[in-house]
Amino acid sequence: MPGRSVRSGLGVLLLASIVAPLAAQSPPPLDKTELIRLLTNPLFAQTEVADVVRRSCLTFHPTERDWADFRTAGAGGAVIASAAACDTRRTTTSAGNAAPSAERPQPITAVAQPTDITITAGAAPSVRVRLSRGRTPIRRTTLELRGTTALGLPRDATAMTDDSGIAVFRLPTVSRVGGHLFEIRTGAGATLPGQPTVLLSVKSARPGRIRVTPDYIAFRSNDSTASIVAAVTDSLGNPVPGEAVDLNGGIGAPLTAITDSGGRAAFTIMSNAVARGGSVQVRVRGLAPIDLEISAPAGLSGVNTGFLPVPSSYAPVGSALNDALIFRARTVQGAPASGRTVHFRALNARVTPETAVLDSSGRVRLDVVLGMRAGEAAVFASIDSVERVVTLRAEPGPIDSLILDRNGEVVNGRAIVVQVGVPFALRLRARDLYGNETSIDGLGQALKAGRARLNVRQQDLQLVGLESADSAVVVTLKAARVGTYQFVIGSGITANVRVDAIPKP
Repeated sequence: MPGRSVRSGLGVLLLASIVAPLAAQSPPPLDKTELIRLLTNPLFAQTEVADVVRRSCLTFHPTERDWADFRTAGAGGAVIASAAACDTRRTTTSAGNAAPSAERPQPITAVAQPTDITITAGAAPSVRVRLSRGRTPIRRTTLELRGTTALGLPRDATAMTDDSGIAVFRLPTVSRVGGHLFEIRTGAGATLPGQPTVLLSVKSARPGRIRVTPDYIAFRSNDSTASIVAAVTDSLGNPVPGEAVDLNGGIGAPLTAITDSGGRAAFTIMSNAVARGGSVQVRVRGLAPIDLEISAPAGLSGVNTGFLPVPSSYAPVGSALNDALIFRARTVQGAPASGRTVHFRALNARVTPETAVLDSSGRVRLDVVLGMRAGEAAVFASIDSVERVVTLRAEPGPIDSLILDRNGEVVNGRAIVVQVGVPFALRLRARDLYGNETSIDGLGQALKAGRARLNVRQQDLQLVGLESADSAVVVTLKAARVGTYQFVIGSGITANVRVDAIPKP
């Protein structure tokens, strides 16, 4: 952009006005205001500011407050080291110990690499510090990281520099979120020039737990809204800020809120937007959702009011369930809803009793006899405008009668006409006492086993094929000669048809 190019050019000219005279003469030293102006100017990189400080030096001896102000203004390790070296050099010169430029000893500098370290809670950080005199690394020298006892160490951490002048401090696992400022000192605890420091910032790890308050939602008669607060923490209990929390289920469009610095996200639910006795879900990435119950009328728990699971929910038609049904009702506080009246009704079943009062445990026992129609049956319970239902199944009973049909037409006890030598099929089905179609698989297996005997007994009406399934048996026959035959099939319970065989046309 043109404006940026102009500003960048002015920045280069301004910096050049400070640096260029160095080639001809020693530049004037910087006062505190000038140094802070350079640090806060976005056009200057840290390396450029450090170079100006190294060449110009300072007009003053920095105090602890000055060093803190420099860091606040954005001074990194390179700037601090240059200022500390300049201050050391000026102090040596003012004491009358100045030496010729070639023999003047270079100051010692210690710089953390990097000066700001960020980790997640539960990690074990390490700190790298470079110790040098001028550009020469100082080897085999012990350094101390003052303030690390705050991490639980019995004494401040120490480390020795290697051949590259690098000391690596291995720190313990940090479980709590926060910031820690450590000062780099000599192994004897002496302050180094510029009082170099390193900042350790501990951030929350990924979400590990979510807690929702209140435990349930209960709208009083005059309430139009209810508030929910979800608190998200990591596995170590630290609040997780900036995390998306979703609320959905029975509220129309899902709601999303972002956790604040305390790891909390708040929601407001309208009473006319949710179903009483239902629930909503609170979700955070990577965690199982939390179901939050909405109080049913009269304070009943929608989740804990209803029929308990039954071991066997089916029985033959006209038969009683092997196990009684248990209906339970509780309040949203978890207490039994004892003393309340429950009304029961049933479809394709009979239930006893039809009205009952919940006992001290908030339960009532029901006896159920299934109806005459095979298929689904249902029992309904109504309590304080809350209705619950349990679905049962009436299975067909044992075989009571057999039905033979040909091409979809029942032929039991009737006569059919067939042509000699032309195969024809009869379909055998079974019904129970109440007329429900029932399984014929057992009879089909018995007929397959007796197929050979059937052919011997009826040589003129030959059995060509027999296919058995759960719902029907298909028998394929063929008349060997002209005549009338009685075909009887079954075992104990039988079905029959008269077969009149005629010649082919």
